[in-house]
Amino acid sequence: MPEFVIFLHPTAEGRGPLPLRLIEAHVAHLARLESEARYIVGGPFEEPAHGGIVVGRFESLAEAEDFGRSDPFVSHGLRRSEVRRFEWSRAENGHLGTQPRAPGTQPTLIDALALRATTRHFLPRSIDEKTLEAILEAALRAPSEFNLQPWRPIVCHSLEDRRRLRRCCLDQPQVETAAASIICAVDTEAFTANAPRAACEIIERGRAAPEEREALIRFIRSCYVDPRESAIRHAAIFGQQFLLAGLSRGLAGFWLAGLDEAMLRTEFAMPPSAVVGGVVGLGWSERRPQPMPRLDPSRLIGRGRWPEDPA
Repeated sequence: MPEFVIFLHPTAEGRGPLPLRLIEAHVAHLARLESEARYIVGGPFEEPAHGGIVVGRFESLAEAEDFGRSDPFVSHGLRRSEVRRFEWSRAENGHLGTQPRAPGTQPTLIDALALRATTRHFLPRSIDEKTLEAILEAALRAPSEFNLQPWRPIVCHSLEDRRRLRRCCLDQPQVETAAASIICAVDTEAFTANAPRAACEIIERGRAAPEEREALIRFIRSCYVDPRESAIRHAAIFGQQFLLAGLSRGLAGFWLAGLDEAMLRTEFAMPPSAVVGGVVGLGWSERRPQPMPRLDPSRLIGRGRWPEDPA
């Protein structure tokens, strides 16, 4: 989605202190953009005479201009909006293609993780298909052993599918009221079937010689004598990455393991090789969820040995 800068220039009437009620209305205006994960940054310049800016993602110049005009500062005549197309140079886009793309330093991500909280109460608001696809693709980039990628998530996006899933999850209402609920399933056959591809990838990256291919395939397959245990681990990794990808778009969610697995398998036509690690859901939180208290990290983290006080 294109990025735009909205300059908020002071008018003759807006050179003094801004009324608190308009500041609060302006913040609420930005919050609507932020709730859709389209707000990038904004705020006043140090010199009041220079006004401020809002940087966000919009479908078009016309939409950005409309957002600027509807800002309470502008609609009350205290600011004049000016909109420019903007391209944010960052590591993720290879600094506009001049370098290979790479993960960037996201200084706000660690703060967001500290505020992450489970919610079971959602607004009756949908997640558009494009956003859901982006979140799912991000979740599928989670790490997997030997890059086997055994995930087979079942997406329940429609209301009918969410109702079907709710019946399989001990009638827990959040499964239906979330905008999307996902069965975190893993195909244990992938641990065997994908071993040749994994071996070839290892050889292509110079970590083994071509003549070692068959031995590599046997070794990879030997690691899955009990594939269910590994499947549960992979399902948990996918589920957590899905929730964090949703968090990056302003969505809240939940993880649950309370389900009738036999009913789930029948309802969603799952093969015998499937293992279900749990169900996750995402949506627009009805109220801002607050994190549950966390134990002191010093009680949980061991430094070279088992923690002394893990209770």
